[in-house]
Amino acid sequence: MVIYIIASFGVSAVIIPLVILLCKKRGWYDSTNGRKVHSGSVPRLGSFGFVPVFLVLSSMYAAELPGKSWAEYLPLSGAGLIVFLMGVVDDFYELSAKIKLLIQCIAGAIPILFKFSISRIGPIEPGFLGPILTFIWIIGVINAFNLIDGVDALCGSLSLCILVTLGTALLIAGSEYWVLPFMLGAGILGFLLYNKPKAKIFMGDGGSQFLGFSIAVLPLCPFPAGSGIEYNMFALVIVIASMPILDTFAAIWRRSRERRSFFTPDKLHLHHKLINMGYTTKSILGFLLIIQAGMCGVSLLAAVWIKGNKGFAILCGAFGAMLVFFTIIHYTNHAFLRGKEKNGNIGDSE
Repeated sequence: MVIYIIASFGVSAVIIPLVILLCKKRGWYDSTNGRKVHSGSVPRLGSFGFVPVFLVLSSMYAAELPGKSWAEYLPLSGAGLIVFLMGVVDDFYELSAKIKLLIQCIAGAIPILFKFSISRIGPIEPGFLGPILTFIWIIGVINAFNLIDGVDALCGSLSLCILVTLGTALLIAGSEYWVLPFMLGAGILGFLLYNKPKAKIFMGDGGSQFLGFSIAVLPLCPFPAGSGIEYNMFALVIVIASMPILDTFAAIWRRSRERRSFFTPDKLHLHHKLINMGYTTKSILGFLLIIQAGMCGVSLLAAVWIKGNKGFAILCGAFGAMLVFFTIIHYTNHAFLRGKEKNGNIGDSE
């Protein structure tokens, strides 16, 4: 099992330099828009260093599992491939928002058709609403990780923390799928060797959207009966993914209030606000990773060891703490922008 994790890291670390050379030779550089903060020519398509590797290795691993595990995993792998290919095409041709949403909806419906669905969020059992919530969840998380991918290594590093936490929870629960999050995380680690500030390559929309899809569907995999972790597993993922999720909710609220399309880019995401406040790319990455690591540690403790309603209460408290964090950043950013305006240096404002 561990060999798959090692192979994922090794192959990714070897492939990424080749992808960089290819992108430079063909002129495949990342575009700039109203959301991105980088300048200069930076190769894209870093996702080719870890997504195809993960899809192949994970399918090989699933094929070795007893029973119908491979057949059960195949729909998730196929839907993930759809998301990845759509993101890659978008990197080249900038698909319209409607086409991207349509393809995301198709990919999001596949797990549901094969009975992967939210069955419990702590003491809450959604019942017949489970498939609907699952569909909204998958589409939302895909876009959340795409939107958070705005600073060198941020999306990859946050995803790595989340996947390690999820893999640890599945391992303790005795789930045969525990290897998958670690395998994907190892591939991301190989990519991060070249994506750390100052980035030599970006993962592109194909990578960020695939990561969002994977993090959305992995907690839907079956758990061994009686493990007890399934009670808070989905709540665990909501909390550890709350940074990109809340950033997306803020974007929806902001654009709805201003009567703009949700797909209209702007520079008012979490990392943009920290830039307004004087943070550098490296300091933003370090600051947010410290918060992410703390959230992952507390959430894992609550879901895996405390469990039950007490664990659920702690998870709710952790999510509330993240809400407070976003509120503080929002008003601090406002204060900095007002200060700039008074000094004649007008920046973006909400």
